[in-house]
Amino acid sequence: MPNYGFVIDLKKCIGCHACSIACKAEHDIPVGVNRCWVKTVEKGRFPDAERLFLPVLCNQCTDAPCMNICPTSALFRRKDGIVDLHGDACIGCKACMAACPYDQLFIDPNTRTAEKCNFCANRIENQLQPACVSVCPTECRIFGDLDDPATKVAQIVAQQDFSVRKPEKGTGPKIFYLQADESIIKPEIATRPFIFKEGNVHLRPLGAHEPDSVDPGAPRVDYDAPHKKAWGMDLVLYLMAKGISTGALFLGALFWLMGDTSSLTGIAAPVIATVFAVVTAAVLVWDLERPERFYYILTRPNWTSWMARGAFILTAHGAIAGLWMLAWLLNLPIVITVLAVLALPIALAATAYTGLLFAQGLARDLWQGWHHTVDLIAQAAAEGSAALLLVALFVTVETSTLHALGWTLAGATAVHLLILVAENLVLRSHSRHHALAVRAIRSGAYSKLFWTGALGLGGIAPLLLFWIASVTGFSMFALVPMALVTLAGSLAWEYIWVEAGQCVPLS
Repeated sequence: MPNYGFVIDLKKCIGCHACSIACKAEHDIPVGVNRCWVKTVEKGRFPDAERLFLPVLCNQCTDAPCMNICPTSALFRRKDGIVDLHGDACIGCKACMAACPYDQLFIDPNTRTAEKCNFCANRIENQLQPACVSVCPTECRIFGDLDDPATKVAQIVAQQDFSVRKPEKGTGPKIFYLQADESIIKPEIATRPFIFKEGNVHLRPLGAHEPDSVDPGAPRVDYDAPHKKAWGMDLVLYLMAKGISTGALFLGALFWLMGDTSSLTGIAAPVIATVFAVVTAAVLVWDLERPERFYYILTRPNWTSWMARGAFILTAHGAIAGLWMLAWLLNLPIVITVLAVLALPIALAATAYTGLLFAQGLARDLWQGWHHTVDLIAQAAAEGSAALLLVALFVTVETSTLHALGWTLAGATAVHLLILVAENLVLRSHSRHHALAVRAIRSGAYSKLFWTGALGLGGIAPLLLFWIASVTGFSMFALVPMALVTLAGSLAWEYIWVEAGQCVPLS
C-alpha cells in the first residue's frame, strides 16, 4: 500500500492562497475555519526586508496524537497512511485539538464535529492529485508515495535537506519543507502584534512572543489562522468538581477503615463524592459539541485514549459512592467496609487519570510531565479535605478526624505549593513553548491571578491558617477559613493551568 506525503518547496511559494481556496471549494469548508492555509511572516528592514510563506496542512503523522487521544476512534488511519475522520462517530470533545502540535484540527460550525485535512482522499481514490496540488501555479507542492523510490517526492526526501514542523514531538510528520527559514517554521520565534485573516483582525495570543522594540526588523507574523483553544472554563469546573469528589471519597474511605464510623465518613463523604461526580459528568457532557452522542465513549471506546479510560473509571467511582450511600441507609457497615477498600484505588485512579489525559494533549508543553499527576492528587486531597471540613460544621465528627483533615489539607497544600514554585519560579523551561506559557503565568496575562490566587489563597494562606489552627487546638474558627481559601486558590490555579497551557500559538 502507498504511504502518501508532501514535499513543499518554500522558495517557490508566492503566497497566492490558491491552495486554500481550492480546499474550501473541494470540501465545502465554512468561512472562518480552514483545512489548509498559508502563513505569512515578514522579517528584516528596508531595503533587505523579505516576506516568507508557509503552506500549512495536516502532517498525517506516523504516530498521530489526535488518534491516540480520540475517545471514540472517530479518527482512524487508512491503509494508505492517511489519518481520516468518521464524522458520524465524533462527539466534539475537542481532545484532538488539544493533542495536535500543529493546530490542524477544528470544529466545523455546521456539523459541530471535528474536521481536518485528509490529503483529499476522495480525489486520490480516483487517481487525482489533491486539490491544493492541482491548482498551485508554481508547483511548489509535490505529492506522492513516500515508499516508492520512483516517485519524485520519495527522491527529494532521500536526497535533499528538509525541515519538518516540531520534530521534537516525535510524531513522524509527512510534510517536508525545503529551504524553510526558522522564523516561519517555528511558531514561538516570530512576534505577533495581531493576526489578519479573512477580513478580520484577531488579537495576539496571550502567550505569543511579544514584539521586540529593540529590533524592529525581527520576524513578525502578518497572516495566520486564528489561535484555536480547545478547552475553557468547562474543563476548569470539571477539574474542581472531580477533585472534590475523588478527594472526599478517598479520605472518607481511609478514615472509615481506620475506625472512624461517624456520620462525616459514613454518609457525608459519599454524598459529597456522589454530588460532585454528577457535576463532573454533567460538565463533561455539556462541553461536548455533540452532547447527544456522549454515550459513544462507553459504547465504542478507544482504549489508547485516557478520556475513554477515564469515563469508565469515573463511572466506577460514582457507582461506589452511590452504593456506599445505600449501604449506610440500610445500616450495612460490612458492605461499607468492602466499598471503602474498593474506593481507595478507584478514587486515586479517578484523580490521576486526568494528568495522563492532559499529557496526551501533546500540543501543550505546559501540560507535560509526571509532576502534574502528582499535583492533581495533591489538589484532590486538599479539595476533599476542605469540603469535609466545611461539612463538619453540620455533622458529627471525631476530634482525631478533624485533626487529620487539617494535617492532610496542610500537607497536600505544601506539596502543591512546592510544585507551583518549582515549575513557574525555579526550574528552567524545557522548551521555548513552555517558557512562553510560564512567562504568561509569572509576569503576563495570568500573573495577578497566579500571585494572589494560586500562590496566595491556594498556598500561603492555608498554611498560615493551619498554623493558627494548630496553636488554637484546631478550632473551626481557623479550619473553616482554611478550607474556603484552599478551594478558592485551587479554582484559580486550575483556571490558569487550563488557559495558560493553551495560550502559546502552534502555527
